[in-house]
Amino acid sequence: MSSSRSFLLAIIVIACAGSVCAQRRFERLPPPRDPQFYEPRNKLEDFDGRMETILVKGRSWAGTLRAQNGSARVEAIEIRDSSNNAQATGVVITINAEGGPPGEIRSLIDYEEIDSLVKAMDTAAKAGEAITKLTHFEVHYRTKGDFETMVFKQLSNNAIAAAIEGGFFDRSRLLMTLDDFTKLRWMIVQAKEKLDEIR
Repeated sequence: MSSSRSFLLAIIVIACAGSVCAQRRFERLPPPRDPQFYEPRNKLEDFDGRMETILVKGRSWAGTLRAQNGSARVEAIEIRDSSNNAQATGVVITINAEGGPPGEIRSLIDYEEIDSLVKAMDTAAKAGEAITKLTHFEVHYRTKGDFETMVFKQLSNNAIAAAIEGGFFDRSRLLMTLDDFTKLRWMIVQAKEKLDEIR
């Protein structure tokens, strides 16, 4: 075999090996998430995503909060599977934020999670500069269904503000005052009381 053929064969082998390595690296990247096939994170999501069964859904409006960049609607929710009469109850918070993803973002919170969420909101609302020795702070709490509450010291004017965030693929954040945060907590408690009435 001539030296030019050997050289050409070596170049072909290196090029093929490089493309195989690149392909293997590409195969290691996680596939994009498909909203239809994600694992439910709580009972309400499990019931809401069931197929080939009749679902009966009931809702009661507890309140709507108008915040700085949008609104949040709080509702008590019950989902019943008619095939076996099993049910899940909780709260749905629908966030409609300006400048966020188009449409509404819903967060489903199981009944069993409501008390922990309310306690976390009480703790966060009391947060102040004594919580850390550093100049700014954030207090976060997230439910299983990715509904997040936060209280933080703003960088621009050093005022203490609050926010809520929800969503799984697209997330929306709603900015609010501490008074608005307390009103939202009250709405969540009202929704829980409506659920207690039907138990």
